[in-house]
Amino acid sequence: MRTISNFASQVGINYCHLSQLESVETLRKIWIQQYTFNNSGLVWRNPDVVGLPPNSICIESPYDIDARNSSKRDLNWTGYKVHLTETCDHLSPNFITNVVSTAATTQDGEATTVVHQKLKEKDLLPEEHYVDAAYVDAKELVESSQTYQISLVGPVAVDTSWQAKLKTGFDVSAFIIDWDKQVVQCPQGSLNRLWRETHDCNHNPLIEVVFDRKTCAQCPLRNSCTSAQTAPRKIKLRPRDEYDALQQRRHQQQTPEFEQNYARRAGVEGTISQAVGRFDLRRTRYFGLAKTHLQNVAIACAINLSRFFAWSNHVPKAGTRISSFARLRVRGA
Repeated sequence: MRTISNFASQVGINYCHLSQLESVETLRKIWIQQYTFNNSGLVWRNPDVVGLPPNSICIESPYDIDARNSSKRDLNWTGYKVHLTETCDHLSPNFITNVVSTAATTQDGEATTVVHQKLKEKDLLPEEHYVDAAYVDAKELVESSQTYQISLVGPVAVDTSWQAKLKTGFDVSAFIIDWDKQVVQCPQGSLNRLWRETHDCNHNPLIEVVFDRKTCAQCPLRNSCTSAQTAPRKIKLRPRDEYDALQQRRHQQQTPEFEQNYARRAGVEGTISQAVGRFDLRRTRYFGLAKTHLQNVAIACAINLSRFFAWSNHVPKAGTRISSFARLRVRGA
């Protein structure tokens, strides 16, 4: 009897601690994300009826709880993202100076500040940083300049309002803004009735400007200004520094000089191709973000070594690949 009693007691202790195991907690989270209760009892979550958790927190595999599912254009994958930063000086090999690994659902723009902070810690901040459009926003333009003294070179999103698309309406750039007096003048000369500070859905600061309802109703160019039936024109502005930086960049990126200068960024596409084709960057050998990041760093080191040996042996840098169709065009010209 003593042996059976002791055995039962030991089983009880193990059972109490079972719920504290990491694997059991992972299983609990997966069940919560995939099943729910309704009037019929326990049911599988239907995306159209009950809904599923957002991809940013949804566990895709019990073996790798950090992996997330994401899509970009026609590409869908479960795993991570890696952001590579490299030098692009003409007289030296292009070395990778920083590697940032994130969940697949992390927006590219969120990595810009992280990259700059890492480069600052290594005393490797550049004067100019060429990035893809996804890494550039008004906030990043201002922060890069004021905090890190970096010129962030990359195109920003164009104005997507219907007024700007039609090019016959009055978009935000058609309004005259007096920031100090908090006064905005419309193209017809009317002044705003309200100026108030607010936030967007991502908690970024915004300024909402509202014009007078009666004045807008009597305006002969109302149809070129707003599509609202009775409401007055409203515009939303970024803070002054961000607004000025955004408008300046939108103007710059239309010039041939910007296009020629920005062509340097194409080199990093070759780096991604090299990392994928020769070092299998798109397939992680490990579970978890930490180990995946270690693999990404190892790949970056391998690329740097291969480039150093090529430079030591006077092997010239590879040029930008030209497609067969583009070569025919050049020959025809």
